[in-house]
Amino acid sequence: MAKENIRFFKIIPFSVVIALATVFYFLNNRDVYSSMLAVPIEGVPELTQKLFQKGEALYQKQCLACHGEKGKGDGKAAYLLNPRPRDFTSGEFRLVSTIDAGPTEEDLFKTITRGMPGSAMPSWTHLPENERWGLVYYVYYLMQYEKKMKNKKFRDEIAAGGLTWEKQKQIITKEIPPESIIQAPAEPPPAAEGIARGRQLYLTSCAGCHGQEGKGDGQQEMINTDGTPTRPRDLTRGLFKGYPTSKDLYFRMMAGLPGSPMPSYQYSLTQEEIWDIIHYVQSLSDPEKEKRALAPHHQIQAKKFDAGAGLDLESKVWETLTPVYISLTPLWWRDDRVEGVEVKAARNEKEMAVWLRWNDRSADDAVTAPQLFSDGAAIQFSEEKDPPFFAMGDGEYPVTIWNWKASWQAEQSEWPDIEKRYPNAAVDWYPDDQNYNFQGAPFEISHSKTEDHDRLYLTGQEAGNIFSDVNRQVAAEEAKAKGFGSLTTMHPMFDKVAANGVWRDGAWTVVFKRNLKPGEEGRIRFAHGSFNIAFAVWDGAHRDRNGQKMVSIWNELIVEK
Repeated sequence: MAKENIRFFKIIPFSVVIALATVFYFLNNRDVYSSMLAVPIEGVPELTQKLFQKGEALYQKQCLACHGEKGKGDGKAAYLLNPRPRDFTSGEFRLVSTIDAGPTEEDLFKTITRGMPGSAMPSWTHLPENERWGLVYYVYYLMQYEKKMKNKKFRDEIAAGGLTWEKQKQIITKEIPPESIIQAPAEPPPAAEGIARGRQLYLTSCAGCHGQEGKGDGQQEMINTDGTPTRPRDLTRGLFKGYPTSKDLYFRMMAGLPGSPMPSYQYSLTQEEIWDIIHYVQSLSDPEKEKRALAPHHQIQAKKFDAGAGLDLESKVWETLTPVYISLTPLWWRDDRVEGVEVKAARNEKEMAVWLRWNDRSADDAVTAPQLFSDGAAIQFSEEKDPPFFAMGDGEYPVTIWNWKASWQAEQSEWPDIEKRYPNAAVDWYPDDQNYNFQGAPFEISHSKTEDHDRLYLTGQEAGNIFSDVNRQVAAEEAKAKGFGSLTTMHPMFDKVAANGVWRDGAWTVVFKRNLKPGEEGRIRFAHGSFNIAFAVWDGAHRDRNGQKMVSIWNELIVEK
């Protein structure tokens, strides 16, 4: 060790030495993690009409729901999402490697491939590389098209006969001046002195927003250039906007995040200072935590057991299976979230079952007050080879959903009457109460149970709404969906999906099960084979309901024959 390094360690406390040793462990292990995020680009493929049309078809199927028909970030699902989907027509892209805020083809390819952690934008690494390049070119087309439409001559050309491929190609083609492309220099090796300097630089340059310890608790009232509110990123949670690799962080420091309050530091800091801050920021987050935040595509094996093997919640079968960890993303982003769910699957001769477990600090199973919301979970299935990403399917690709709510399960043991929650409320006597003594006996609201009222006046129950039935003995539903707003509960005559959950030690465990081969037409059958499967979780303590939830991407369920 050099003499100057020995002197450095002599003057700092032993606790700091230990902390720096931990930092070096993380930084050394980050090399392995960074390789997972690497997006090798051997060259940008030639722009052809076939590739462009492939990108357009994929966009219409997979991206339209969020980004909208013309790429303005106004798709049908946009109102559910925070951060909002990117408006491509604004020309402002967050993850760029240029000093003029414009994305290169490689920038868009990396973002499409890796997704955008901290938002609902997933990774599309499961798509073939050429299809991702097709999306890159179509996004470029949407980005440039709106600008061209401001030109009257261009509008007249469209009105005269539409756009030929040559015109479309001209729109897509955008020359980026070489001098505007940021060239990342060779990274100097992390050193204790540099990390210490990086912390001091961080405190003066970054802590005002990201907080003294990087927890995102600095300046909170922040606005993007499009007027939407934003908050600084918590750098300790492993979710970096733009990824935590050294090269990516270098681009963020040099280019900033265009359209957001994050500035560029290319003129205010030296190259050495930028690398010192990068190494310090990387030390704030454990690579293992970062890795768990990714949402890769997984395979889940549904192992076959003999006919006598039970698949209930307490079955010993589940102890023999290894769970698959599936990352979840809030549609309306928040840091305090359910980060993922453990999944197991099994079948016997008659039934198909899926086991879920996720962390939840509280069991929320009552909805008898306006401020209460229920915990819940759902599993979504598709038999299509390549279903649309965004949850609820569409008219061409319907999906099946198994849905469980903690409140539905609690209602099986006792119907949660409003009167029980508010026993001292003052109300009139209603003549539909069939259990009232007309002889002037004292009337207590707590004695007025829902089941004692004439069904004619319980409109939901009388109309056949299964969730209004005080005698309902199921905690789950099976539903179909063909797009947003189309969720339809199925009323099977038999072979209903069943679910049972238990909350212990800060975690829910829920098992869904149903007959492998239901007798009715139009219901998914699990004889064997491959299915697409996705998951959703609601946290009642955070008022999750409907579209406010944590979701996964599609994964593969393989049912053993």
